[in-house]
Formats: sequence, structure tokens, C-alpha cells
Amino acid sequence: MGRRRGVAFCCPRAGAVLPSAAARHLSLEPAMVCRLCLLVALFFCLPRLAAAACPTCHAKIEQAAGWAHTYADWEESIHAFNEITCTSCHGGDNGAPEAAKAHAGIRFRGQAAAGDPAVRLTVVQLCSGCHQDTFHGYRVSPHFKALSAGRKAADCATCHGAVGGHVLNAGTITATCRQCHTDTAAGNTVEVAQTMLEFTHRIRMALVFPEPGHQLTGDKRARVEEAISAAMAAWHEFNLESLGQALVHGTGVLDQ
Repeated sequence: MGRRRGVAFCCPRAGAVLPSAAARHLSLEPAMVCRLCLLVALFFCLPRLAAAACPTCHAKIEQAAGWAHTYADWEESIHAFNEITCTSCHGGDNGAPEAAKAHAGIRFRGQAAAGDPAVRLTVVQLCSGCHQDTFHGYRVSPHFKALSAGRKAADCATCHGAVGGHVLNAGTITATCRQCHTDTAAGNTVEVAQTMLEFTHRIRMALVFPEPGHQLTGDKRARVEEAISAAMAAWHEFNLESLGQALVHGTGVLDQ
């Protein structure tokens, strides 16, 4: 169920034709073409086959109790675009014709949404298989330490969703943090985090759309990019002091 484009082949046996003009003039032996088709088909189609059986049932289900996301959510996600399929995260047997066998050994059946620390740790470990740099920061965070001690805390999906990979913004960070942090006093962690997120976005946007008179080139751009990298690492460490220092540095460079 990936997002690679479909491909047809110039095959003297099957009669399929690649839309490229060059492909129409391939002069290969039939046996060689069969082997070529097989190799290329495996490369292009295996990601699709990996989730091929899942939509038979799951594409018809809009939402079920305890589900963190639906098949439709996955289909439009960055994970689908990058060919991370259902079984990549959930396991199971997508070739089994019966639901019981297909779901044997499956991961994440609602426990993560309910806040089970052990399942949340499994989520983190699974995500770290691809997002290694991010995990290096998260594993020294108070959230990871809390989960490791069996207490409820934020995991990857808390901030980024179970499948969508969305990024928190000024409009969503407060509600996200308030799931656990209830302090409403001025200067509390949630308020500070929201302010710092706004500064983070300002600096990141300046790299793409610099303000008039603040063109970012050469050494200046490199220093801003360095500040953003440090800030992103600090975000996943949940180290607000280091985050603040990185943002002050980045903002200072922008204002020069």
C-alpha cells in the first residue's frame, strides 16, 4: 500500500508495455525479461503486498473503541508515503485468510491509548528503529525515565500521533501537555513550552522565509541551522533550559 508509481513492462510474453519510448525497443531474450520483471516487480510491489490483506477488513471500519488510528489515517500518512506498512508496526500475518490467524501476535490493540507504560515503551522502541537520532534525545528525558519506572508519561505517539507523524504547534501543545501536567500557575512548564515552541517555529520559518533585511546566507545561516538542531534535540530531551539557550542563540543570530 505504498506510494510508488505503477509500472508496466515491455514483455514479449505478456504484452505489457512500459510507457517509456526507450522501453518499447528493449531487445532482451524472453527468459531475461521474465527475470527482469520479477526483480523489478518485487522491488515495487512488496511494500504494497505487505499490507495487501489488511484493507480487506480495516478499510471498511471508520473507527473502533480503543483504536489510536484507522486504516484511512494510515493511508494518508507520511508512513504510508514512505512504505511503512501495517505489519511494520503491528506485526501479525497479512497472508492469513482468517482474522484470528492474521491477528496472531499483533501489537498495540488499544493498550497504548489507555496509557499502559509497558506498551508505551514498546511504542518508543518500535519508533526508535527508524528515528534513531530522535530517540537518542528522548531516552535521557524525564518522560522516558518515568515510563521505564512503570509510570505514565508521554511517548512518541503522545506528541506526534500514532501514525500521522504530525508536529505540535502553538494551538495543540497546551492540550497535549495538559493530559499530564495540570499546573496552571504563571510560568509553569506548559506555558514555558508553548512560548518556546512559538520561538522554535519563528526561527525555522526564518530559514525558509527570511524577514526583510535578514537574509540568511553563509555563516549566518549555518549558525541558525545549528541552533535549530540543538533546539530539536532539546525538545526530545524535554530539557527546557538547553532549549531556551538554543533559541536565544538562534534568535540573536537572526536579529544581527
